[in-house]
Formats: sequence, structure tokens, C-alpha cells
Amino acid sequence: MKCTFSRIAICLLPLILLLAGGAAAGSADDPLVTRGWVEQYIASQLAPLQTRLEQADSQMSSVRSIKLWIGRDYLQVGERQIKLDAAPYLGSSGRTMVPLRALGDSIGAEISWDGAAKKAVYTKDGKQVVLWLGRAEVSVNGHMAATDCAPELRNDRVMVPLRVVTENLGFHLSWNNAEKLAALLYIAK
Repeated sequence: MKCTFSRIAICLLPLILLLAGGAAAGSADDPLVTRGWVEQYIASQLAPLQTRLEQADSQMSSVRSIKLWIGRDYLQVGERQIKLDAAPYLGSSGRTMVPLRALGDSIGAEISWDGAAKKAVYTKDGKQVVLWLGRAEVSVNGHMAATDCAPELRNDRVMVPLRVVTENLGFHLSWNNAEKLAALLYIAK
């Protein structure tokens, strides 16, 4: 049997067509992807994430972090400790209660107290939270809502529910039960 060029081409034609119609060498569909292609692919996927991480890192210095503990007469804003005139406690509903003015000062809110109406008003970045002593309700930007606890008078200090005030002003609150620690991060602008 004589082996001619045309006979070889006819035998190899199916193999050539199979390879030509398959995945491009070095592509994601190629089972024999090269190391260089993998490194390039990983770099292309990580670049946007790296950019987002750098943006988040640059914004972290402006994030206000506040920690306070049940029974301790101070709170921590960043690395700075601030003395409180009354220690936070757990109210009858199980909510963390904190001094009205100390909370407002630490979160950077404007505070006003109307003694006749027994009303506290917190204002921060265009948001307004109004609470009344002894009333389990809150007004947030003029919209009334029921709450599960009311501000209380304790040792001549008005104590307000931490979560009701801070979350309505744009803070994220997390609770560590083992340490009796409430941690706040300001997330709204």
C-alpha cells in the first residue's frame, strides 16, 4: 500500500476538524489551560476586588466606632474613653438603656430635651428621632412607630433605648452577650 500525501490528509482531516472546532488553546474551555492563562485570569478577577478593598480601607478612617458595656460608667469612641454620668443597663424589656445626653454626644447628634413635654429629640444628618419619657413609641422623620421599650427616668437621668435611637439614625448595632457589649458603626451619610 502506497502512502501518499492525499491519503495522509484524508486520515488526518477528522482530527484537524475536531481540533479546529474545539476550544481555543489557553481558553477557559480548554482542558489543558496554561499556567500563564490561569495567572492572567486570576489577576483579572482580583483587580476589581483590590480596587474595592482600597476604597473601603480609605473610608474606614471616617467610620465612627462606639463601644459601651452594661454596668460600666464609660464608653469608647474609637480609641478614646469617655466617662458617663450613669452606666448603661438592661431595661425590663431586655433592651440596653443609656443616658440621653451622653448617647447624643457620642454619636455626634444634636440633642434637645423638652421637660414640659418630656420629649427628647435627636437630629443627625437630616434624620430626626423623637422619644417621650414613659411612652413606648418613636417618631422617625415624622412617622410614628411602636417600640418594645420606653425611655425611663433613673437616678434623675433620662435613659433611652440604645437600639431605637441609633438604628433610626443610621448606625449598625451589634451585641456581644458574653461581654455585655454593644458596638455601633455609623453606616449612613
